[in-house]
Amino acid sequence: MLINLVAPHMQKRGNGSIVIVSSIAGYMPFLNIGPYNVSKTALLGLTRNLALDLAPHIRVNCVAPGLIRTKFSSAFWQDENSESRALNILQIRRLGEPSDCSGIVSFLCSAEANYITGETVVVAGGMLSHL
Repeated sequence: MLINLVAPHMQKRGNGSIVIVSSIAGYMPFLNIGPYNVSKTALLGLTRNLALDLAPHIRVNCVAPGLIRTKFSSAFWQDENSESRALNILQIRRLGEPSDCSGIVSFLCSAEANYITGETVVVAGGMLSHL
């Protein structure tokens, strides 16, 4: 795991920020991709555990993207019918773009987020993700 390679350098430096990328599937599983769903749920727990293990000098947070327009998610928007179904579960009524996630990742790595660790930020256009 890449974290095992960078954490010692961050500890030596006395600070650092790690952002793990999970998925909305960690909260709301999708049909036919069970192993993917489970792996993304595991990353939510890993984030909390690493935040505890690497404190106080390294912060560990997570981003859980929803339906982001990438090659990986193309099955959800490859045709008009698929995209229409996808848009119906998004409160914001549009697919996300990679740039929708990059700002929150930059924030979590910045000094402005120095008191945030062990958290997951869902970037999913309003898809249900919590109770």
